Order: sequence, then C-alpha cells, then structure tokens
Amino acid sequence: HLVFSTLHTNDAAGAITRLLDMGVEPFLVSSSLECMIAQRLVRLICPECRAPAKVSELALKNFGVSEKPENVNLFAGKGCPACKFSGYRGRTGIYEIIVMNDCLREMVIQKASSQQIKRKAIEFGMRSLRSDGWNKIQKGLTTIEEVMRVTQIEETVE
Repeated sequence: HLVFSTLHTNDAAGAITRLLDMGVEPFLVSSSLECMIAQRLVRLICPECRAPAKVSELALKNFGVSEKPENVNLFAGKGCPACKFSGYRGRTGIYEIIVMNDCLREMVIQKASSQQIKRKAIEFGMRSLRSDGWNKIQKGLTTIEEVMRVTQIEETVE
C-alpha cells in the first residue's frame, strides 16, 4: 500500500522526528518511509516593476551563501500599480525532497537527530529549501528576504 500524509514540520527531515515523537517505533519509521517532501510558498517578484537590486555581503552571509555581492545579479520589485506597490505578484514553491536509502534508514533506527539526517541527505544530493530558494533568487524569481522569511537558518546553501 502507498499512503500519503501531511505533517507540520520545519523541513523534510523533521517528519522523521515528528513520527518518532508521536510514538512510532524507529524500525517502523525506517521500514515504512520512502520519501519526505517539504514545501513553502514564496512571493514572486512582480514582472512589471522588477529591477536589479544591490545586496550586501552581510545579507549573503546571513543567507548562507559565500558569494561576493559583485558576483551575483539579484532583483527586487520597486512597486507599481500591477502589484499594488508591494513589489511582489503571485507565488511559487520551494521544495526539498528526501528519498530514503539504507544509510538513512539505519540513521532512523539509531535515532539520529533531524539535523544529522538532513546533513546526510544533502551528502546524497538533496537540495534544501534554502538551496532551492537560492536557485529561484538567482533566476530573478524571488528575493533573499522572501526565502529567509519562510525558511529556517541552515549552515550553508552551496
């Protein structure tokens, strides 16, 4: 059987600890979970008033990116009638997906923390919410402030 469910957590790895906190035995979580997906909605920069924006080195550092301001091309909405002077119009999702494997299953059985599981999932190629957000920032779809608003602090994005 395939079952889909919703849990309210900060990230995909948090689903594991939430299930354990609810009293589900680690061996059941480990053997039953196939995939966890976390999603957040971020506002899109208004295409009518989108303009290049400057960013400080501190803002990039706080976001978790080691890039220098002169090496990134970011955008922001100036505000116009189309976006009711907010600079944003519409929304899009940012996502992270953890696909379980033998290593992650063993970590669940050993009751590893959600941060340990997340770090290992990143080693296996998972893109975090913040990292997916950075990808959309670089494409000019949203802003650093918007992604920071809906995600938690992580070690690094890159």
